[in-house]
Amino acid sequence: MILYADSSALLKRVVIEPESASVRALLTEYHAAEHLVTASSVAWLEIWRSLRGAGVRHVETLAAQALSGVAEHPLSAELLSRARIIGPESLRSLGAVHLASAVAVGAEAILTYDDRLGAAATSLGIAALSPTSGSDVETAD
Repeated sequence: MILYADSSALLKRVVIEPESASVRALLTEYHAAEHLVTASSVAWLEIWRSLRGAGVRHVETLAAQALSGVAEHPLSAELLSRARIIGPESLRSLGAVHLASAVAVGAEAILTYDDRLGAAATSLGIAALSPTSGSDVETAD
């Protein structure tokens, strides 16, 4: 199985939020089952920029922790062309890149806390996962 993870989920590995433990548990489960966990190169950019913008110390270390065990799917001209037209008009640019990347890698599920991205993924038959503390995996609406 291939799980695509976006920046909103991966950041929860290092920025403590109510969903952080659930994200870590889900990723641990996928890795233990030897499933591929992947993200677009844009996730590397978003995570670095988010951590820098928050003024945290040791950005390099935290970014490496957030992205640990995640296979990087590179941006390409073809992927960016697909991102221009994929999903509804309400999907923002980086969300469209994430969605196009998830489709390109053949992801069966996407781990995201972006409601627009989750809904767009679901409309394409990709399960949207947004686990919360004290619950099993939930699908985004």
